[in-house]
This record gives sequence, structure tokens and C-alpha cells, in this order.
Amino acid sequence: MRYGLPYKGSKNSIAEWIVRQLPYADTFVDLFFGGAAVTQAALLSGQYKRFIINDIDERLPKLFLECAYGKHTVESHPEWISREEFHRLKDSDAYVALVWSFGNNGKDYMYGTDLEEYKHGLHMACFHNDLSILSKFGIPLKKSNKADVYERYLDYARQIGNLKHNMLESFTRLQALEHLQSLQSLQSLQSLQSLQSLQSYGTSYENVPIPPNSLIYCDIPYADTNCGKYSGFKHDLFYEWALQQDNIFISEYSMPSNFIEIANTEKIVLSSANGNSQKAVERLYTNRRTYDRMSQRQKDVIASNLATQISLFDYAFNPYQD
Repeated sequence: MRYGLPYKGSKNSIAEWIVRQLPYADTFVDLFFGGAAVTQAALLSGQYKRFIINDIDERLPKLFLECAYGKHTVESHPEWISREEFHRLKDSDAYVALVWSFGNNGKDYMYGTDLEEYKHGLHMACFHNDLSILSKFGIPLKKSNKADVYERYLDYARQIGNLKHNMLESFTRLQALEHLQSLQSLQSLQSLQSLQSLQSYGTSYENVPIPPNSLIYCDIPYADTNCGKYSGFKHDLFYEWALQQDNIFISEYSMPSNFIEIANTEKIVLSSANGNSQKAVERLYTNRRTYDRMSQRQKDVIASNLATQISLFDYAFNPYQD
């Protein structure tokens, strides 16, 4: 299953793992909402009664809710977004920024100038069964009899794959229609339930009111990385704030020694520079305040967790329970 919005830095691949490490609480508070993968996994887990989501880019929670209520589907977006339209709309339209950007980074157009018109042709073929642009480039295809957009995409991708052609370095680059795949991710959010228990904010993390008996999850901009929209993020101020919170859990690669690692897992990350993949270790931390309220058994579970990946979730840890 894919979780959340198509988003650079998404926790999609480890969203279930993260939620399995987290304790029960009345309210799940996601202060750095981003692509919403962890929130969606939490919604589906049944561990929480209410949800608070927040992102400094208020468009992201709004887009998430729009998708959940069925606004963004493959059928509702047959339009082609050109490079010029993308740069005109990306700062005001979260859908355009994410679905039509390279690697869903929200700032660079999805397709290179060498492929843009070919991709436009494939888009017109899949969404409108119009082969005129691809025919102009001498790509002979038989009009598909499939009624569904994605079925037509598979049909045309198969036909292109069977062609012998040297106009492009690789036909596999023409066969893929990345914005269709992103649209399918958005459409999958329609299955979400419990949205009536979800409250949304668009502000800095420290301004969000935290109800009693909440779990606070923070997927902060990682230190010593490109923080993107969080450029200028003050990590030291966040650490000071986080040390004072109850029941807080933070995703990072590393944190200062006064935070305590409770779990870690390997994941594959892609390098936007060369397209290669590499492994990284994602870690989950809490503060001393939360750790000290755990029983010795729970602390033993954490030690075992780090060694064998046993989940705190299996022990139904509740730091508010006497």
C-alpha cells in the first residue's frame, strides 16, 4: 500500500513501521505533516481517536483533505500542465506543485525539455485517446479500445515497448507517465475514514495547541540536509521545545545526546543528483521526560527493539498510565 501524498522525503515506505513503534493515545498530533504518510498509517491503525495535523505550508493539509473527499482523481484531471503553466501555478496550487514536479519536489517541472512533447503525446493518448502528437513524431500506435485511462496507459506503454525506434535514447523513458502514477496516489486517499475527527492547522509547530493525552509525532527537517520549505529551520530552538513536551516522538538520522533512540530501521533513499539509490538508517527518538515515565519493562523492550526490532506497539505502552 502507498501512504500519503506524492512528496519528496515521504515516509511512505516506513509509515507502517513508524506507527507500530508509537504508543496509544487519545489524539495523534502530526506537527510536520509533509506528505501525510505517517498520519494516514495512523488513521488506519485504530490506535487514536482524534487527529491534529499541521504544516507550515498550509496547502498540504488542505490538499490531503481534498483528496480524501474525492476531489483529485484520474478522471477529474485530464488536463496537461505545460512547463509554463507549472511555473505559473506551483506556488499557489499544491496539486500542480506535487503532481507535476520532478521527484515531487514542488519546484522543478517533471519532464525535461527533451521529453516534454513526447510525454505530452502519451498524456493525450492515455487521457483522450488522441494519437496525433505521437504520430507527428513518427511513433505508430494502434488506437486503444480501452475505456479506462490507466488501462489505455498500459496498452500504449506495451505498444511502445514493442517498437524498434532510435529517436529516443530509451523507450522506457517515454513509456512511463509519472504524473498519472502520482494522480493514482492521490485518488487512493479516498478510502480514509475518521476524517470528522481530524483538525488542521497551517502554522509553525510551537503554535499548535496540544490537548491532554496526546501523542506528538515530529518528522522535522533533518539536520545538515536541504530543508526545502523549512530553509532556516532553527534546530536548536526545536530541541529546546521538544525537551519540554510529553509523549513526543521524532524522526531523524541523528539527534543530540539528551534525546533517546527507541527504534531504527533501514530504508532505501534515492539521490536526485544521479538517480542512484542508497541505504539510510531512519531513527525514532523520544525525550528524557517521556522515557523516564516508562516502566523498566518498557525500557527493556526499547533495548530489545534496537537489537531485534520488537515493537513498542506490541506492548501497548501508554505513558499516561500509572
